[in-house]
Amino acid sequence: MRMGQWMKMGLAVAIVAQAAAIQPVSAQAQAVKVQTVQTEVQAVQPQPQDVQSPAHAADTPPEKQEEAAARGERERLERQTDEFMKSAMDKYHVPGVTLAVVKDGAILLEKGYGYADVEAKVPVDPFKTRFSIASVSKVFTATAALQLAEQGKLDLDADVNRYLPDSLQVANPYHTPLTMKHLLTNTGGFANAEQREGAWSDIVPEQRVPLEQTLQKLLPPLVRAPGDAVQYSNEGFTLAGYILERASGLSYDDYIRQHIFTPLHMDNSLTYLTPERLNQPLAQGYSYDKGFVKMKQGEVLTYPAGSIWSTADDMGKFVLAHLQDGGQGENPIFGQDTAKQMYSLQYSAHPLMPGYAYGFFQNDKNPAILVHPGDTEAFSSLISIMPSKGIGFFIGCNSQYEGDDGTLRDAFEEQLYSFFGVSMDQPLATSTGEAPEPAASIQSYAGTYAMVISEGLGPGVSKLRYRMMTPGVTVSKQGEITLKSAGEELNGQYTQIGKRIFYNKKANKYLVLKEGESGSKYLVLDTTVPYQAFVKLNSWEAGAGGLAWKIALAGALLGLLAGLIAICRRKKSGATRMRLRHRLPAYLIAPLILGAAAVILLGVFSESRAVQGQWLLAANILAAGIAAAIACSVGFAVKYGRSKKLHLFDAAVILGLGLAGASAILYMYLMKLLLFI
Repeated sequence: MRMGQWMKMGLAVAIVAQAAAIQPVSAQAQAVKVQTVQTEVQAVQPQPQDVQSPAHAADTPPEKQEEAAARGERERLERQTDEFMKSAMDKYHVPGVTLAVVKDGAILLEKGYGYADVEAKVPVDPFKTRFSIASVSKVFTATAALQLAEQGKLDLDADVNRYLPDSLQVANPYHTPLTMKHLLTNTGGFANAEQREGAWSDIVPEQRVPLEQTLQKLLPPLVRAPGDAVQYSNEGFTLAGYILERASGLSYDDYIRQHIFTPLHMDNSLTYLTPERLNQPLAQGYSYDKGFVKMKQGEVLTYPAGSIWSTADDMGKFVLAHLQDGGQGENPIFGQDTAKQMYSLQYSAHPLMPGYAYGFFQNDKNPAILVHPGDTEAFSSLISIMPSKGIGFFIGCNSQYEGDDGTLRDAFEEQLYSFFGVSMDQPLATSTGEAPEPAASIQSYAGTYAMVISEGLGPGVSKLRYRMMTPGVTVSKQGEITLKSAGEELNGQYTQIGKRIFYNKKANKYLVLKEGESGSKYLVLDTTVPYQAFVKLNSWEAGAGGLAWKIALAGALLGLLAGLIAICRRKKSGATRMRLRHRLPAYLIAPLILGAAAVILLGVFSESRAVQGQWLLAANILAAGIAAAIACSVGFAVKYGRSKKLHLFDAAVILGLGLAGASAILYMYLMKLLLFI
């Protein structure tokens, strides 16, 4: 160990001794804190302090100068972070924040801001207050998989069916085998199981639901060849967690605790909640609606994908271990070669596009930074490491609020790396050195695309939400691409700079065209990773849905107008009420369609699980009402037609509204909203 490091440890011991006088900590926790430069218990209202330069610096020994420089850097970082949090927590509506910053082999700063519980005014303690880290848990699952691969117990490139029982064999109709590498890089090819029951419990269960049981109920089928495209998949990581159990002989919880938590002294971390643990120091999660709204605490049943609760202090140790190539000392979590493998790029749509390492993915603003965010309805978190610079951090928030310019965690990442002089605006290459593909060979990519995540969805709002963005691609005779309906930031003309990779100079964005194993065409857009992959729709899928909805709405509006005309004609002609009652089912189609439209819009824009469940039921009741009204209208039209009493106007109204109603039902069917078909 170098002399400078001994001096840092001496300073840290003195600081920890002072902190112990304020708040007692365990002997084991004190031993771990020796590694830190300085820690802070919490700061609800941070007060910056002036830093004075040491006198007679020229006469100060090098070790003392290094020590003073580290202390000065920590104090400057703390002041900047305090100022940032003062405004950012109000701007992004976050009641509490916990964070740990690591640099040069030590925890540079640990601090809590605001409240773990707003009503009780419980401040955030970075050593005690556990936050849900949500999908940051996936990094732990990936870390465990790399450990087992290092021990020879798991082959990341082998077909996963080798490790699965007969009851969970994955049916794979494609030539490419499904591997752990695919699961850990979100390229498995599974359908989206977002709407399936079994991923979440609204209460904290007494006992852990076995992963095998969850997967038998929840695991979706493959809808594309493994490796074809990225689709963020909680189910893929859940399957990876189950394979860890099979390969290690331990439950997922026991493995993470014994092989990651214990070696790193992460003594305040939990792999899951129990009713008893709810009484321990846990941050309360909130949503925001003109004020903080307390969210009910449930439990993630796909737990290898997102169930861990941890403190900033513990997560600082985890970040430190990864920045030290698996950790130093008596109990490293893996070796340097494994660390190098974990942080290396494992999947990218193109070498110029950001991509996935194991468990981490590259920051789209600087590919040397590896990140993984985590989100629930009530928590937001981020782990970020830059191995080449020895810098990293963890941040957790007890609300999930995204403004027009992103989230608090993203804003913090930018200001932190800026503090350390790291650029977060890397210029993109405008040439690959490859010959562009001839224009004729990419004409087949012209058409309409939809997010791959919309494939294979069951009934619910998700498919409609994902199908609201359907980019259109046109290809010029010169081989240039024009992108439409992808959002203002991405729309425009793209010039081919290499084989099937295109560049938009104005937006400073890439676009990649890919062909899958089964011939599917993919469009990959350079958005924040995990970047959006889109699959080309056939002409029926591309046109039928939008056309059906336009016909439905136009017919409904014309139907309302026809109803007013009918009322006026009845007054002038003296038509009987019976005849009007027979026409009533047709006229009811119009308000039923408009009601269905309103309910669908409510479901699309609401984030509430309760609202989504209610609106789907309401939409199906309205659809059934439309179907019944069409049937009655047709029946009355046939009756009056046989007696030759059906007026041409009435026939036109019934035909038009019937077509509009049928179009509405067709649209709901295409968007997977109907439960009875």
